[in-house]
Amino acid sequence: MDREHAVDNARTLSGYVRLRGESGAVVRHAPTLSKRGREALTHLEAGLAALPKVLGLPAPDLEALVVADGDWEDAPRDNSRPYPRGLPYFTRAAVPPALVIPENLSDAIQPQTQATLPLVVHHELAHAFLAGEVAAQSPAWLRELPPQAASAAVVRRQGLPLQDHLEQIQSPGFTLRGFRTPAGAREQMAFQNLLLKLGADALKDFGEGFPRRLVGALRQEQEVDRALRSCSPIRSAKADGNG
Repeated sequence: MDREHAVDNARTLSGYVRLRGESGAVVRHAPTLSKRGREALTHLEAGLAALPKVLGLPAPDLEALVVADGDWEDAPRDNSRPYPRGLPYFTRAAVPPALVIPENLSDAIQPQTQATLPLVVHHELAHAFLAGEVAAQSPAWLRELPPQAASAAVVRRQGLPLQDHLEQIQSPGFTLRGFRTPAGAREQMAFQNLLLKLGADALKDFGEGFPRRLVGALRQEQEVDRALRSCSPIRSAKADGNG
């Protein structure tokens, strides 16, 4: 993250209401968004309880921030420019790091069902768990598949209608291999839907241990990559006759 351009307007959002769940999970929300705040807390607690088992990783220190539409440009973010309106995200610009949840989800996020909000909360929460665990140079689909599979696993645990949501996903007109960047918000969300369906299918075929095994393989790959990079100066020195 480019911290030189990170934005944390904590003082601007200082009037937000703080909710604390029984598990210690924290949500701050705009005073007018008490219902949305309670919903976010329910899903945050469910995700924090399930994801350590689903991903095989410890829970990070964070809170959720439910931001009113009028405050969107003041939300903490990793870059100087605001994120597209209505798209949730995870940021380490805040202290503690935050899941930023908009008052209204963007129309680019489709379908909008009973499972949509929990899916996006768990998806961004999974990114918080995975921060630094998956190599940034990995293909986009490989970086995004673990969070999508994990979010599907948690929604299934919550007993929410995941299958109904999946059945309402429309074909985007491209495949995972055919997705190209840069892309607009709708294309990006359609790409995420393809990965959600793939992740849900993998859960059916391989069980709930699939995300954990996938993350373990990706972490091992990153460790090997780090080791190779650390060895490269030694190799160069030996090749030059200095070793």
